[in-house]
Amino acid sequence: RGSGGDFSEFARDARVSIVHAATADCAAAAIGVGVARHTERDVAVMRPDAEVTGDWLDRLRAHAANRDVGVVGTFTDRDGTARYESFSCRGGHENFSRAGIDGLFARINRGRFTDVQAAAGPCVYVARRCIDARLPAAAVSAGDATVEWSRRAREARLAVRVAADVFVGGDRADRADRGGDPAAWATADRAAPPDTQAYAELRLMTGRIDVARMAASTKPAIVFVSHAWGGGIRRYMNDVAQLVRDDADVLYLEPADADTVRLYSPAAADDFSAWFRLPDDLSLLARTLKAIGVARLHVHHVHGLPRSILQLPVTASLPYDCTLHDYYAICPQYHLADATGRFCTQHESGACAACGVQRSAQWDLDVRAWRTLLGDFLRGAARVIAPSRDVADRVARDLPGLSIDVWPHPESAMAAPARILRVVTLGLLSREKGLDVVAGCAEDVRRRGLPMVFRVLGATAAPIAQWPDAPLTIHGSYEESSLPLLLAGERADVLFFPAQIPETYAYTLTTAMASGLPIVASSLGAFTERLAGQPRVRLLPWDATAAQWNAALMEVGRAHASDAGRDDGVDATVTAAS
Repeated sequence: RGSGGDFSEFARDARVSIVHAATADCAAAAIGVGVARHTERDVAVMRPDAEVTGDWLDRLRAHAANRDVGVVGTFTDRDGTARYESFSCRGGHENFSRAGIDGLFARINRGRFTDVQAAAGPCVYVARRCIDARLPAAAVSAGDATVEWSRRAREARLAVRVAADVFVGGDRADRADRGGDPAAWATADRAAPPDTQAYAELRLMTGRIDVARMAASTKPAIVFVSHAWGGGIRRYMNDVAQLVRDDADVLYLEPADADTVRLYSPAAADDFSAWFRLPDDLSLLARTLKAIGVARLHVHHVHGLPRSILQLPVTASLPYDCTLHDYYAICPQYHLADATGRFCTQHESGACAACGVQRSAQWDLDVRAWRTLLGDFLRGAARVIAPSRDVADRVARDLPGLSIDVWPHPESAMAAPARILRVVTLGLLSREKGLDVVAGCAEDVRRRGLPMVFRVLGATAAPIAQWPDAPLTIHGSYEESSLPLLLAGERADVLFFPAQIPETYAYTLTTAMASGLPIVASSLGAFTERLAGQPRVRLLPWDATAAQWNAALMEVGRAHASDAGRDDGVDATVTAAS
């Protein structure tokens, strides 16, 4: 053992021998001494943080009983070759302890294994045949003991594998007690080439555990089927998933490529993902949905999905709903738009067939075949939902007899946004004109969450953080004669001139003064005399801090907004995000 840890309780057991190492760096040598104590036995090397349960040792020994095996690793939720987060997946951290996870590995993956290049982790089983292998001196080198034994096994033509039926927990915090380079305990052996095949097999093993854990949930699951674009459909899916979170678990099914779909959990704490190639894996997908307790499908769109996705409800024997987010059921172009992007008058006149000849569509179907296929699919749904009567009427006209429920999208009440002050600088913003000051003020606003945004009405002489990294946007260059009109369109609350050198005149200041807007400027150069006696002006030292500049901007900006009786916080927020 190393210098950390208390093993006094083991010292009283006659079967236990304790080998002391002066420091944690000497742990490998101490392990070597321990290995030499019993030359006829296999060895299980465990880090101090290893948490084992059940008949873990018997399972490891069963894998090592094969004469071709030299080293056997395990799955772990900490650093190791085969990693599985014990808190991930649906209801995982609530319903499963590490012992429960190990029990699942033992039951679901009984006897399964994957050969790898190196086995590392909180627990590694080393067969005596690997330790005793006679190897050339050049093949033996110093290093982490488990990595070294994996190397020895490969040199001796012995298999290095991960037991898929053993899970050993660990503790990242214990790294500090081990000393040395933390990277030495990393997932992979640097001396071994990456093995994508092994990774795929390991992922398959953890996928089996994911399915078992999800099946253990007491709540039914719903699968949302859609494209992978995001946008309004994804927002709707996320909103509905949030609404039903107490009563059901939600999974998403979307296209990964032309013939592959991805089933995954959208919850941030989950890492469940599974891929299926359609139509070949359609039955496997159906069985997987059944195994994890899916009670219903909800189809939101078909873009990018293989045509066989329409067979999933029947193959899985599951009821399904369809929400019409656009007109995909009657228009292969989805939006009733012509080739120019405008409303398609051919649809109004019933001449859609001509459009189908001229424009490509998914699944290589003409408009008539498309509409027949999707119409039959919608008629088989338990519910067809439209967010507005207009959508329902347009779809029903082309799909007669289809019953459509009109349900507006669920939306939570939106609180009125706080009044946002808009600070505008004029002209080319260079470091001499205060580029660094504006950047510092924007960062101070972001850090403190102040209700203020910055707009550079002009260009910048150097890159500067912009939205969404900072509450700042840049208009870009303009014709000088257009500045008054552009400034009027900005609806600024305060104009900002944080010059860092003494200005000799500043034509942009003339435009600012003519606007009648409040001005905050450096008390430097021509600014001092030109702004003397002007109302709603604040002059600050050129080297004022960002917090001081922002305090002045907030003070005069709020006074102006109050005098003008303006309350356009929504517009201000949109301006900041544009």
